[in-house]
Amino acid sequence: MLAIPILAAALAAAPAPARDDAGDAPDALRAIAALSAGDPTVAEVAAAADATAREAERGAAGAERWATRARLSALLPRLTAELRVDEQSYRVVGLQGSGEVDYQRRSPGTTVALRATWDLGELVAARGELAAAAVAAASARRRDAAVRRATALFFERRRAQLALLLDPPASPLARAEAELALDRLKAELDVLTGGLLSRGRR
Repeated sequence: MLAIPILAAALAAAPAPARDDAGDAPDALRAIAALSAGDPTVAEVAAAADATAREAERGAAGAERWATRARLSALLPRLTAELRVDEQSYRVVGLQGSGEVDYQRRSPGTTVALRATWDLGELVAARGELAAAAVAAASARRRDAAVRRATALFFERRRAQLALLLDPPASPLARAEAELALDRLKAELDVLTGGLLSRGRR
């Protein structure tokens, strides 16, 4: 793994910050400066994690506009069409006036109705408004959790880098495990930030 030798070389070449006395800056401060030189800042990591979470939830982003669409839908009427055909007939048999009658009377009828109704209460409180608000709140919680997780991983990785640089394990196995732990932290950060560490700030 070339990261630690490169960091060590950067640490050796990094200029010491100005101090009131003639002593050199502590190794830890120079190590932090050397590690920070090539990595994104914590603010960049947090912003990338938030952007990645928003991109992952882009399919559900329309849920935040459900309430508005549901409210506007109340302006559209509900149309009901009705067609009714009646076929009535009756027969009259008997005596009427001076003679006998026997006839059949038919009275067909057709009725066409078109109704338009509005539910104006939906303009004030749409039925889908609570569901849309719950979806938006859950999305905001997931983005906040992603930012918090990325921030925690950033500082955990920085501590592991400092420990490996300033106090490396004595045995090759322990050193290899420490380097693998660094790779794991970087991979997790890359997942949360859309590959920000792999691309590099510079």
